[in-house]
Parts: sequence; structure tokens; C-alpha cells
Amino acid sequence: VDNAFKAQLAAYRANPELCAFALAQQDIDFRQIEDTPIVNGCGVTGGVRVERSGLLWNRPFSLTCPMAAALAELERRVIQPAARRHFGQEAVAATHYGTYACRNRNSLPAGRRSEHAQANAIDIAGFALADGTRISVLDHWNGGGPKEAFLREVHRGACSLFQGVIGPDGDAQHENHFHFDLGAWPFCDRSSSTAVARHGSAGELAWSRGRELRA
Repeated sequence: VDNAFKAQLAAYRANPELCAFALAQQDIDFRQIEDTPIVNGCGVTGGVRVERSGLLWNRPFSLTCPMAAALAELERRVIQPAARRHFGQEAVAATHYGTYACRNRNSLPAGRRSEHAQANAIDIAGFALADGTRISVLDHWNGGGPKEAFLREVHRGACSLFQGVIGPDGDAQHENHFHFDLGAWPFCDRSSSTAVARHGSAGELAWSRGRELRA
């Protein structure tokens, strides 16, 4: 997450009303939802229910308010500029596979809770453009041409807005979607060698730790 936006997100976590006010300035139809106490690692605090954003989603979803704010920024800063750059038109719809789910990482029977367990993550499978063109993570990540370029730009741009970003190059569980979250440990599914090159052994440790806690 870039430093300026990271500071914004920290302020939103500390003050849910400020987050809701900021979200109301965006092109997003939402309502605040009642807190669900965190029990056994599952629950939602400071959450919102999103019916629609600048994109039409396949179904409404619940996220923490800071996650919803980061998603709105992704649309504004990354998705729409990339769509205009590669296709000369805007994205109008998106498909997600889920946000809140009380489950462990990668739905394993044992292990750490996923960021989804506190509505702190979203899985996005694809997009649709104004002319009806569909772009799928599963079908087009390695498909070449403007669809692949668009997806890779969205993935790359997400790394400046979210703490955790996983796509098809991350592991087999994410071959058909992007996972974005605001977990405690930064992780973008480039290689560990990138982390080492930037930050030495500390970067490798942070990369490994972030990867371990994801999805």
C-alpha cells in the first residue's frame, strides 16, 4: 500500500464514521451494517453492505469499510484508466466470488483464519466493458493481447492499494480470480526474489510471512 493511502486507511479504521463519510463521496451505493462480534476469528466490525459501485457487481457484498474504500480507489485509479488505455472504453461490471466467509485460509479444515473471515478481502473473477466484452482471469491472464495486458495492469495497480494481492501466478487456488485484502502483512504475488532485491533478508521474511497468512 502506498504510504499516503495507508495513512488514510488507518484513519478509516480508527473512525468508522469518517470512513463512511469518505465512502459516501464515491460512486458507490452502500449502507453501514451492524457489527458482529469477532468469535473464533470470525465476524465483522465497521462493515458496509455494497449494492453497487462504479461497477455493476454480480451480487451485493459485505466488506469492512476500509476494504470498500480501497476497492473504490481501485476502480478510480486503476481499473477505469486501464480499461480506457487498452480498450478505449470503460468497464461497467465485475464478477466477485465472495467477501465475508467464516473459514480458514484456502478453506482448509485446520489452520489460520482467512482474511475473508472478517470481511477483509474480496475475490474478483472478471470484468465486462461497455460494449459487452468480457475479461476473465481464468481465460485471459495468459491469453495475450489487450485482455491480458488489462488484467496484469489491474493486478499490478492493486499492489499499491491493498496489503495482500494474489492472482494466477500465486498458486493454483487463485488460477481463476484475484484475491485482494487488507491483512496485517504486505504481500503481492510477485516473487520472493523481488522482496529480497528490495529489502534483503527482512524483505524475504515479510514476503514469506505475508504469503503464509493469505487467502
